[in-house]
Amino acid sequence: MKKLIAALRFLFRRRLKITSNVINTPIKDFHYAIDINNVINYGEAIENEKGQNLSKINKGKIHPLFYTKISWQIIEKLNNYLEIPIDEKILKTIVHQSENINFYKELLLPANLVVKPKLWSIGPHKKGSKLLIKFDYYSDNELVATEYSSGLLFGVKCIGGGQSLGETPKTIKINETPIWQEQIEIEKTLPYIYAKKAEIDAPIHTNPKFAKSIGLPDIILQGTCTFAKSVSLIVAKELNNDSSKIKAVSAKFTGMVVPPNQITVRLLKNEKKLLYFDVLNNKGKAVLKGGQIML
Repeated sequence: MKKLIAALRFLFRRRLKITSNVINTPIKDFHYAIDINNVINYGEAIENEKGQNLSKINKGKIHPLFYTKISWQIIEKLNNYLEIPIDEKILKTIVHQSENINFYKELLLPANLVVKPKLWSIGPHKKGSKLLIKFDYYSDNELVATEYSSGLLFGVKCIGGGQSLGETPKTIKINETPIWQEQIEIEKTLPYIYAKKAEIDAPIHTNPKFAKSIGLPDIILQGTCTFAKSVSLIVAKELNNDSSKIKAVSAKFTGMVVPPNQITVRLLKNEKKLLYFDVLNNKGKAVLKGGQIML
């Protein structure tokens, strides 16, 4: 009966809408100070629950996915930076879809970053609207990284077609027999731990009632946590824990990990300058596709 009531509430919920003109809205710069404690704290969020230290590469170095910790602080409080605010109910529906981060210069700690975000593109999606935000990271007036983060506004209708300020990154899906695969246990508490350590406060990851109200089965693991754990494992096994070799990382989130669960990281192809991988959940469904680590 509870499931039926939840399904009916979802079916007859008020339809949220967003216009494609929203991408023309200016966003204020964001300032963020990084020290060694920030870096280590993020590493602790992606430790393997079995005790294997996957975040060893973070000791004194920026984890490749650390930038998502910064960008999410902008995303979750987006109206603080937009000149024209978006309905808060819309922002709470964001489900991460893809990540693409390019690294131009090694960041030396401590550092003071200036982040220049732009709403890059928006368009209709079969499950709502797809929004892409571009983040340029500057240190001492030098561009050190660029991140493209896309999210699905779950159940939100896009009005006015779609708009884009420029080209958007593409992910390449590789179908190969895995070179190797390794499992990582995902505990029930991990979304809460990652939310605290990575300073991500999205209700779909920590509020079961809210997650179910928008049609999700329960709270889901943050896509960046799945991504970060996978990259850490691959760096440990393939790059001797040396993340400084990485020039770019990218992936598309294609499924949800509902804890407790078990993910399987699969290295699909190892080229000279490019590692391809994907991630499956405990039912064998791909939750991350088109994973790439460029060297």
